Parts: sequence; structure tokens; C-alpha cells
Amino acid sequence: MFQTSDYIDVDLQNVTGASRFTWEASDGLTLSAHIWEPDNHLNPTVLCLPGLTRNTRDFYHLANFLRENGYRIIAMDYRGRGLSDYSEEFETYNLVQEADDIDRGIEALGLEKFSLVGTSRGGLHSFSMAQRHPQRLLSVIINDIGPTIELPALNDIIASVGTIMSQPGMKNAAEHLASVYGTLFTAMSEADWITFANQLYTPNSEGVTLRYDKRLGNTLRGENKAESTVDIWSSFSALKPIPHLLLRGQNSRLLTKNTVDRMIQLHEKMELLIIPTQGHAPLLWDELSQTCILNFIGRHA
Repeated sequence: MFQTSDYIDVDLQNVTGASRFTWEASDGLTLSAHIWEPDNHLNPTVLCLPGLTRNTRDFYHLANFLRENGYRIIAMDYRGRGLSDYSEEFETYNLVQEADDIDRGIEALGLEKFSLVGTSRGGLHSFSMAQRHPQRLLSVIINDIGPTIELPALNDIIASVGTIMSQPGMKNAAEHLASVYGTLFTAMSEADWITFANQLYTPNSEGVTLRYDKRLGNTLRGENKAESTVDIWSSFSALKPIPHLLLRGQNSRLLTKNTVDRMIQLHEKMELLIIPTQGHAPLLWDELSQTCILNFIGRHA
């Protein structure tokens, strides 16, 4: 049991310091993003895309760091996650529809050229965006995803999405996260687990709940499982002419050393950073990853 107190981080919950931006999807859903505006704007704008079940709060710490260094950051919520509308048709929670949603957001924001940070599923979106809009991408940071996704780690994700959605309080949520991910994120303090819980969970009348549509799990399991026909290695190859940095959690089970080695063989100019003591996906709170991202963006502005 954690000894720390049950703590709601109001600034993180409310994404304090960022403004909200919305746009309309092709099917009428209202989609949401958060924008961090610096006092003195440097180019490029940095677009952040989260993981499968995650939301813009995952980029809160990185965004504030980059903003303090002069960059404008935009983080998007996919449909059915964060502050974006949930769809009545859960089948639309797929990469193709999300790509269209992202493109419509880019157009609504008037983005012409930008750097992209993609965590996990967001990294897959960076591959496909390199196919659709290579001229827009000045640089790409891929956070712990590759063209080969290891089946045991993937099965763990499939089994968990949309199942245990709520906890009695934020401390309970933190303890649950530590029980699931503690062997992968080995240097986390109790306060760190509480911060992590605040990224993922939102308070409600019954405690706290994960901020995504539980039916997202329906797209991954059983007869409703969405079958992908995308050749991810072919998609990844579109990044070759674009400067890209791969982040890998040292303890990641989703992105293995073998996959990283093959990625480097194919893209010799791809840069690599291993994040110690972390699994899938690195949290991007630490000085090492933040400084590396900042420098990489700056070199390819």
C-alpha cells in the first residue's frame, strides 16, 4: 500500500497553461486538442499524437518544457479519448479514420510544416503521415513503436483495454498502475505513480475513471476485431528521407532490440535514444528524453 496521500493534480487534470482547440470530423464528431503557446515563438510547431488509450495529458510535462524553450506545441485527442467526442459506432476507432481526423485537424489549425512526436499508436500515425504528407514533416520523434509489434505485449494490451476502467480514488489507481507496470518502470516513486495516474484517470462521482470509451476494446477483440491490412514496414520506409529519432524504453516488451536493429539497418540515419528504467512507452518526463527531443527538433527546424 502506498503511504502517500490521495492527490488530484488539478493543473495536470485541467492541462493548465494550454488552450483548447476543437474541429469537426467527417462524421460530425467534435474533436479536441490542447495548444501550448510560448512567449517567443520558434519554428517549428510540434504536433504530439498519443498512444492507443491515452490523451493530451501524456504530453503535459514535455509540452511545458518545450514551450519554456520557445516552441508551440499541439497535442490531439483521438476520437473516443480525452475531450474528443465518443462515437456511436466504435468501429470508427481505427487508424484510417483517425488519420482522416488528424488531417482535418491539421487543416483547421493551418499547419503547413511541423515536427511530430508520436507515442506508440501516434508513432504508427507518423509512419502513415510520412506517406500522405512528407512535405509537411520537418522531423519525427517516434516513442517506442516499430513496424514489428511483439505479440505477447500486444496481447496484454488487447486483454486490458476497456476492462478495468475505474478505481475508488487516485491513490488506488496509482497502486493498480504500479502493480501492472512496476516491473517495467523500475525507478518510479510513489509520487511518480500518482502523477501517472493523474495523466490517465479523471475524477468522477464514484472515484476516478480512465478517460476513453471502453468500447475501444471492442475494436481489438473477438468478432468485432478490426483486421489491419497495412504493411507497417512499407509504411515505415516512407520516413527514410525525413529526419527521425527513435526512443525506446530500456524495458519495453513491445519494441524489441531486434526490431530496433532492423530499423537502423534500413534507415542508417535514424537516431536512437534508449530511456533507462522505463518500459512501454517512455513517459517523456525525464531530462534525458526532453533534452534530446528539444535538440533534435532544433537541429531540423
